[in-house]
Amino acid sequence: MPVLVLCGAAGLLLSRLGGAGLYDLDESVYAEISREMLALRDWLTPHLDFIAYLEKPPLLFWLNSLAFKILGQSELSARLPTALAAVAGVGLVIAIGRSLWSPRAGLAAGAILATSFGYFVFGRMVLPDMLFTVLLTGTLGGFSRALTDEAAPRPVVLAAYAAMAGAVLTKGVIGLVFPALAIGLFLLATRDWRLLRRLELARGGALFLLLAAPWHILMARAHPGFLRFYFLNEHLARFLGHRQLQNFASLPVATYLAVTLVWFCPWSLFLPVALQRCWPRNLSDRAERGSLLVLIWAGSVVGFFVLSAVRLEYYALPALPALALVVGRFWDREVASPRDQVRSGGLTATWVGLIAFAVCLVPAACLFPRLGHLRFYNIFPDLAAPVPAGEEAIPPSVRIYEVPDFARLVPLFETVVGLIVVGTALSAWAWFRRRPGLALAGLALAMGAGLVTIEDGFRLYEPYRSIARLANVLRAEFRPGDQILVEGRYEQHAGLGFYTGQRVRVYRGLAGVLVYDANSQDPSGTFVSEEEFIRLWRGPARVYLLSAAPDGWARTRAVAPQTVLLGRTGNNWLFANRAR
Repeated sequence: MPVLVLCGAAGLLLSRLGGAGLYDLDESVYAEISREMLALRDWLTPHLDFIAYLEKPPLLFWLNSLAFKILGQSELSARLPTALAAVAGVGLVIAIGRSLWSPRAGLAAGAILATSFGYFVFGRMVLPDMLFTVLLTGTLGGFSRALTDEAAPRPVVLAAYAAMAGAVLTKGVIGLVFPALAIGLFLLATRDWRLLRRLELARGGALFLLLAAPWHILMARAHPGFLRFYFLNEHLARFLGHRQLQNFASLPVATYLAVTLVWFCPWSLFLPVALQRCWPRNLSDRAERGSLLVLIWAGSVVGFFVLSAVRLEYYALPALPALALVVGRFWDREVASPRDQVRSGGLTATWVGLIAFAVCLVPAACLFPRLGHLRFYNIFPDLAAPVPAGEEAIPPSVRIYEVPDFARLVPLFETVVGLIVVGTALSAWAWFRRRPGLALAGLALAMGAGLVTIEDGFRLYEPYRSIARLANVLRAEFRPGDQILVEGRYEQHAGLGFYTGQRVRVYRGLAGVLVYDANSQDPSGTFVSEEEFIRLWRGPARVYLLSAAPDGWARTRAVAPQTVLLGRTGNNWLFANRAR
């Protein structure tokens, strides 16, 4: 059974990884850093647009660069390390549930995690957060053995320190903060300080420093001021909301908590009952101590960012494995209960709510085909800058990638609704027939099938999430000696460097992630002033400009009337200063 769950998770997370272009903003940034690491053969200092990138540690970039070296540069190889880590995370959760409670609890938790909405979405994206989530799971999984089992093998505990070092090399100091916070709160709750002796603090601490410290020391020697910027600005000041270059919007606390529940759907619906049934009451019992540690793990992650001034939508990911373990233990206890007691604990109300939601989706599916004319769907093309009529109209040869026709969404929506209705109906029938194991399996299978269909919808909207298609147009046009410019923050168009393999210069982009690094070193002409742009755009060499500015078409033609439009995808326009 563990092999079956892992195979199912692998099929879900690894299939069609290269089916869509890299998504802007984040995916293209991390993939481009990895490409430049390989191109420069500099495995110490990450670079973005060939400027030292000092914000993040390098573990994800190392793994992606190795994938590029072995498999070649593609969307598949860029996403593969993250997806493989996500599959490994499911295996770790199965092992932790098995160790703390029972094999069935581990299987349930693994199936729940693999079919959680957020775990699926971010498990297929080039982000350090999923790798960090898995390494944190390995860290707390190893420490949970030491804290709940007197005979915990030393290699398991030492492996937790190695995983913690990997977490630090993936996301920084929080890789150390979260385990320390969870273990500290656990010791305060149990008041059993003798447990410290099981943690192998001397050997484990030495192993942790051996793995985590060298990169930081070498970076400090290579880049004066790195430690101050990295620890004070990127960690402490970020937590307090005083970070330089605050180039992102933080979520309100209520929104952050709501998004956390959305990422754990559909299993977040079972959280209230699971917390009630699995709340630790007898801390002398090993299983109850395991529940306490898992709850503290989830609460530490969520609570840390509630207190922080910065909350992004994916910051709750490290809590999902812990939440899956809580709900997995609940389902294990339901399956183990006598058949005449299965409907206890308030779960009936949850199933009634699920059934009501599924029933409401049926008329929604019938109404959906009639909504194509509404603004909520047409907002994407409405946001794109219009092209004047007449002689300035778009020539037929220009590549235009529009929003997909509404009719293509209808079958996807109907399929998702059908899967939800059928899966809920079958699972509810099994549960009311006092067969909770079958109910869990049915709901997990329905959710897995629904996630595959939702991925089809994501792929339809690739033009509004990726510049891959415009980059292909540019790659076909580019000749040696040409120059490529992007207007605005570089990170919004980092995929241009990834797909073309060329250096990209930045016009009107002094508000992005490159600014600190460009101010602390020679940017080698990365940033283009207004005067230089006019000179280049009117000059004899061919220059390309990728812009999402609504007035980009008018401004470029005002500088050089011979400006030509090469393509548009979503709200991004690709111009050249002259026809070839």
